[in-house]
Amino acid sequence: MWDRWKRNVIDRQVKTAHGAERYLRSGRPIFLDAKRTASFPLAINAGKSVIHKIIVAHGAKEACERASPDNIYGSLAIAYTETDGGPTEPFHIEIDSRNPVHILDSHNMPIVLGELDTVGDLSAYLDEKARAASAFDYLAYCGEEDLLGHYLLNYDEANKRNVIGPKNENEAVNGIMIGEGEWHDFIQTDLYKNTTKVNRVSYFWDQLIQRTCQNSLDGTLGGNSNIFRGESAIYEMVKEPRLCAVALQRRC
Repeated sequence: MWDRWKRNVIDRQVKTAHGAERYLRSGRPIFLDAKRTASFPLAINAGKSVIHKIIVAHGAKEACERASPDNIYGSLAIAYTETDGGPTEPFHIEIDSRNPVHILDSHNMPIVLGELDTVGDLSAYLDEKARAASAFDYLAYCGEEDLLGHYLLNYDEANKRNVIGPKNENEAVNGIMIGEGEWHDFIQTDLYKNTTKVNRVSYFWDQLIQRTCQNSLDGTLGGNSNIFRGESAIYEMVKEPRLCAVALQRRC
């Protein structure tokens, strides 16, 4: 039962994600609609682009909770290591660290996209996760939300960034295991509650970006600029992480 579900929900999507990367790197055109009439408005440099492959696995939450009373949210356990993708224990997924794919599920996808709700923040997390997966013999965690909690709490002051694993790269560590409940504990802290409250001031920034981009797609944006071609004020705004958006909004 588990092997069949894994083949249908995980393995096939992983193959599709790898195929999508090959398509993008081939330089062939991509579109916003199934009829291939609306072209993707941004130019993609296939040679220089960093591509993160993300799949979403649905249908495992209730089964995960039944399988283990310690599984707080019913999330899939993930391990990045060198693997051929063979059979695994139920509700434990192994991903080849040499060609990583990010696997989210019905529970933690909204958490990840809700907490990392700027392009800069999401890409920084995915970049760091890919780095950790390749840097260690294995990177394992009980749910994507637990890895996210570890990441958000683990700030490297010297390099001014959040990291996965030890902050000192010279430490003799060959594997990382993030335990169950990291996210559950993190959201109870005053740090999380205060940060969530402070972030609200910057949501107008998001609305401005969203409305301007939608108007450009709809052809209703005034002026003669094309915000999808070349650098612009919106281009620079989109790159800012949440922390910078909060600081800039407070100055306005």
